[in-house]
Amino acid sequence: MIYAILSILVSFIIAFGRQISVFGKIESGLWFFSKFEKKRLVFTLFSVVSGIISVTVYSIETTTAVLLSLSLVFLLFSYFFDMRYFFPEINKVTRTNAENVDIDKNTKIIGLTLNKSSVAYPLNEAVIPRHIIIDKIDDKQVLISYYALCQSALAFDTKVGNRELFFRVAGVWRRNMIIYDTKTYSLWQQATGECIYGALKGRQLELLSGENMTWGEWKTKHLKTEFAIECKEARKGYLSREKMNKLINKATYKIIVPGFTDLSDLPERETVFGIKYNGISRAYPKSLLKEMKNFEDNYAGKVLQLKHNQSADYLYAEEKDNSNKIIVEKHWWLGWKEFHPYTEIWKK
Repeated sequence: MIYAILSILVSFIIAFGRQISVFGKIESGLWFFSKFEKKRLVFTLFSVVSGIISVTVYSIETTTAVLLSLSLVFLLFSYFFDMRYFFPEINKVTRTNAENVDIDKNTKIIGLTLNKSSVAYPLNEAVIPRHIIIDKIDDKQVLISYYALCQSALAFDTKVGNRELFFRVAGVWRRNMIIYDTKTYSLWQQATGECIYGALKGRQLELLSGENMTWGEWKTKHLKTEFAIECKEARKGYLSREKMNKLINKATYKIIVPGFTDLSDLPERETVFGIKYNGISRAYPKSLLKEMKNFEDNYAGKVLQLKHNQSADYLYAEEKDNSNKIIVEKHWWLGWKEFHPYTEIWKK
């Protein structure tokens, strides 16, 4: 009996260790996310060996049979609940010039400009259902990422020091997606680009100015832009992109993962434009910007010029003194507040 209990205990831990850590807010549980496939194999072998010993050494009773059956179910669940096949990263992108693209101008995209090259990635067709795109723009490898439960689409430079990293989806932590790099298996928080666990803990991915807007507005602003017309996954997912999109659209308004910050200041799913500048974090609720076009805001003595483009569904920001562009992030309130707990909320 003892070996049957051991078998089910080990299989349960590997099947639900990640979920318990997330919903229980157990930071040490991040251990389960790093090198999960290898740890799952070790736990599986341990559980199976314990089960075999239980069957061969002791007589099989009803209770033992039930325990071993549940162990098998838990192990199978751990193999099914694999992020690699829920969200297989896209690692091959084919792009074409804007004049060759005939799509609805209201198509939502995340656009990225590096040096003089601009590229638009369609959210619904590629980024949202797969969550990660790895691409190269002007010889710079970039990570285009999206997390559905906080509606955040962000772009990062994948180079850390002398290392060029490749990323995959690991799971969820603090109301946000965590990803891992395939070289060190360190875990990275999508909302901040910070490494939160592993050999590279404390290192930071450089946030790039990914702009979330409509294709029509992006093309008007970037006449020579390219468009990602074809994106291929590294492997097949459990669901097609279309089916995954439908599932995500249903789940995003029903699920809230536990976090560490209070969200009472605004509705949890209020869209906000977030700016971190001159030591200040400030959120601009979309609902308050409806009548706003061009305005200014003061950040501890430094003035930013802000332009709200309602048709583009985006807020632009630049320094008033020298017109330097400022990165503006777009999230649901629950995603922005979680990682900017002392954020200010802009008011008219």
